[in-house]
Amino acid sequence: MATDLLAHIQSDQADKSIFATTCHSISVGPITATFCISLDPPSVSVTLSILGHTIANCALSSAHPTCTIGGSISGFKAEINLTLDIPGTKLDYTLTACAPIIGCTTKSGSISF
Repeated sequence: MATDLLAHIQSDQADKSIFATTCHSISVGPITATFCISLDPPSVSVTLSILGHTIANCALSSAHPTCTIGGSISGFKAEINLTLDIPGTKLDYTLTACAPIIGCTTKSGSISF
């Protein structure tokens, strides 16, 4: 007989906090940066992946508003520089991606929240 170890949680129950987070991503070839922005409290979690494999991640908040992460796999290299501007309600990024034979490219922008 199966035991319900979470009997205190009702079926079909979700917390309203799920509406406080939105996710965005940018890609350059096989390199993807995914940003999940939470508004309560304002913070961002970032994952950098190459060919579907996570190579780095970081978390930004008012206490730590910048980060630089990067790595490489299978000859591809990537680095992303991030700055969280809470008063301006935006996340600025610069993503540099390098591929074998082709070389490197840089993509910059902002994500508003």
